[in-house]
Amino acid sequence: MAEELSLYRRWRPKRFAEVVGQELVVATLKRAVAQGKLHHAYLFAGQRGVGKTTLARLLARAVNCLAPEDGEPCNRCPNCVRILSGQSLDVVEIDGASHRGIDQVRQLREEVAFLPAGARYKVYIIDEVHMLTQEAFNALLKTLEEPPPHVLFIFATTEPHKVPPTVLSRCQAFWLQPIPEELIAARVREIAQAEGFALGPGAAEALARRSGGSLRDALVLLEQLGRTGPLTPARLEAYLGLPAQEQIDRFLDALVARDADAALALVEELARRGQDLALFAEELLGRARDRVVAGEAALWPFLGALLALRAELPRAFSRRLRLELFVLEHCGLPKNPKPHEPRGEASPSPAPPPGEEEPEPSLPDAEPPSPGPAAAGPEAERWAELVRAAWEARADLGVFLAPAQGTYADGILRLTLPEGYRYHYEALKDKEVRAALEEVARRFFDPLLAVEIAYAGNTGPKPLSLEEAARLLAEKLEGEIISSP
Repeated sequence: MAEELSLYRRWRPKRFAEVVGQELVVATLKRAVAQGKLHHAYLFAGQRGVGKTTLARLLARAVNCLAPEDGEPCNRCPNCVRILSGQSLDVVEIDGASHRGIDQVRQLREEVAFLPAGARYKVYIIDEVHMLTQEAFNALLKTLEEPPPHVLFIFATTEPHKVPPTVLSRCQAFWLQPIPEELIAARVREIAQAEGFALGPGAAEALARRSGGSLRDALVLLEQLGRTGPLTPARLEAYLGLPAQEQIDRFLDALVARDADAALALVEELARRGQDLALFAEELLGRARDRVVAGEAALWPFLGALLALRAELPRAFSRRLRLELFVLEHCGLPKNPKPHEPRGEASPSPAPPPGEEEPEPSLPDAEPPSPGPAAAGPEAERWAELVRAAWEARADLGVFLAPAQGTYADGILRLTLPEGYRYHYEALKDKEVRAALEEVARRFFDPLLAVEIAYAGNTGPKPLSLEEAARLLAEKLEGEIISSP
């Protein structure tokens, strides 16, 4: 039983007229075949899936066709039939990635001396020719300089800059462009109808957009998804792990409205579902570009920032944190921030059974600790004002300070990060961040001799004793301690 060909192979163009999106290249090749003015070596360069190998095979048939029709292969003569079925000895396809050494090229040089078995030209198609070694290129160069009249070389590559200039200069080079989305969408609809695939509204356009100019990639996606039911943009997004179009538009709308609450809620939703935030940033940039081109001027100021975000996010230590900082930088503080719930906090004790009195908690003999920022009083108000000022000075500083508890005594501002916020603790100890923190803190706490940063449960620096604080104060004021207890 013969193996069924994949969709893109079944629908590979058999005539130049069927090639999509490469009109100039096709017209030039057809004219050269029709007039018999062929070059001894051709090079097709371009991204994957734009027709390099297809054009090479078409050219191989066209130059050997016994009854060409205005430069087109007839696909009916013995030569065309043998080449189409892969049984021709005169058309040799070589994978440059696996036949890249000098020994393979030497063997090729020996073979080119023999006349074709039954065709007019002996055609060598070398795919991914840039993968050949430098020694192999040097060995091939002599044949390219003085090729036998019955030999035609056709090279294909996705990286033409890796082909030596000495080889490029001896080829007639064609640079194949990415296929326009509208042409891919039209071809997808045509093939889907012929194959019996159901396409929902906008599905062909979504496939074309995701293919990146490659018709082959679009047909591969069509075959993978079209056999399991109607193809819709939502199914395509789910299959590729892409964020929904509605989510992307919602985030961009929140940016324009400076609505930090809505944007941060969406980031939390994406993170909870395990979405790739770097891919989300890429989709944001593409969608923002489309909306600006469509005339939405409000998004124009964000394009540069979105471009920078797209470049930074894949390398970020915490992609979620970097995306949240982006929101805060462009939208300001949230109007309805969530209450602080430190990770690692002990769960509340269960209520006692009915009829039993809840025992009173035992109190330690030591004095209770100084009230933190949650307590009422002037100190708590100053701490809240400091955090707000930190947000305004640097959004990342505000993020790092938000979960901290702060107390001020004897000129020392002590910050404690709760369990689960070690990254915030390490970030605040950074020299640049710490300098920004001290600059903001001096506006609210005077005198400010030092800022201590601690991590709950960490065996880090202990709070200064009264004697140490007095010594530090004396050094700061260039005084001396008269007496100490």
